[in-house]
Amino acid sequence: MAPQHKDEPAWPQKMFVIEMRARREAAGLSRNKLAEALGCTPQWLAKVEACEKSPSEALSEDLDTYFKSGGTFHRLWKEIMDARRRGLIPSGFRRLIDAEKITTGISFYEPVLIPGLFQTEEYARLVFSTSHHHDRIEELVAIRMGRQAILQKENPPWIFLLIRESVVRDLHPEIRLGQCKQLLDLMGHPKFSVQIIPKNALVFHSAGFQVLNFAVEADLAYLEGSYGNGRMLTDPEAVRRLAVLFNVTRSDALSAEESENMICTIMEDE
Repeated sequence: MAPQHKDEPAWPQKMFVIEMRARREAAGLSRNKLAEALGCTPQWLAKVEACEKSPSEALSEDLDTYFKSGGTFHRLWKEIMDARRRGLIPSGFRRLIDAEKITTGISFYEPVLIPGLFQTEEYARLVFSTSHHHDRIEELVAIRMGRQAILQKENPPWIFLLIRESVVRDLHPEIRLGQCKQLLDLMGHPKFSVQIIPKNALVFHSAGFQVLNFAVEADLAYLEGSYGNGRMLTDPEAVRRLAVLFNVTRSDALSAEESENMICTIMEDE
């Protein structure tokens, strides 16, 4: 199969256009007549039909009403949005997001920043603003916040988070208070553990990683990389070594109570 050109529209948008054109032609409507009926400009509708513009949710709803299509266009619009959001996610990260949805437990080691699953909107927005165009930031923030739904499930996964002291101390002043509160709220959940690795600990692992556990499938690990170039590890021995490394590192961390006290102190110094 030939690779899709980077500017070629995704299949949901193609299906939306095919369905719209087919229904318009079956009804004997010109593009101008349909635009008039829907209350939009023929120029804009032409760009949608040429896949130069993405259809809006309002257009999908208007088409469903006009053609009495039972929600077909709105379902296709949602597929377009899902495809667009997925396209914003680096390929090396997509498998991790899928794995998060079914994991029974995740162990995080993070030496640089608060992991995305635990970031506030303000923190995520600040992180994305340093490396993404402004017109994509809100979509990326929405994707990140959507991932956090796994923490709100009736039976969420076990979470074990190890973060360097500097990650908390170096939080930007504008987001420090909210992010510290977020960490403290996490620590109040019986299945979530947050521990701080103090600055004097002899821990020198420079890259963050995660070890994910599953009820049936084999455990996986994810090794972080810059600009979405992280990679999923499936080799059982490699995953086991990172799990051991996590537990060894955890022995150098502060207790849960000491970690909570440190976060409170840093928050109060804001």
